[in-house]
Amino acid sequence: MSRPLSAEIERSLARVRRINRRSGVTGALFLADQHIVQVLEGDPGPVLDTVYCVLTDPRLNTLEAIFQEPAEERLFPNCLMFFRDLTDGVDAALNPVLKPLLENTSDLTRTSALEAVEHYSSELLEGRLTNTMLMI
Repeated sequence: MSRPLSAEIERSLARVRRINRRSGVTGALFLADQHIVQVLEGDPGPVLDTVYCVLTDPRLNTLEAIFQEPAEERLFPNCLMFFRDLTDGVDAALNPVLKPLLENTSDLTRTSALEAVEHYSSELLEGRLTNTMLMI
């Protein structure tokens, strides 16, 4: 990387969000100490294009798909790319469901990954419901 991590993240998120807006992809990106976990949602073609883009990123050296399957609904429907930096350990200390996501992705199961991701998805949903109620 040629920039500090925070600048690299901001630049990457801006680019990803611009691309996702055009392609209709939504999702989330979680930064842990030694890895990144990403959720991609959308039609198969655009999602696969995004995966290909990730595969060609020279900053990444290993990529592992935890699970891939059609979903009934998007977990992050209004997020071009939700981002959360989990490197400080505070979220994991407050929410034990996040520990598998942060500690060892080789032991991460579909169920534990979904529970961790749904933690943030439900948090965002509560915010959307509050905003809707306030707009009455």
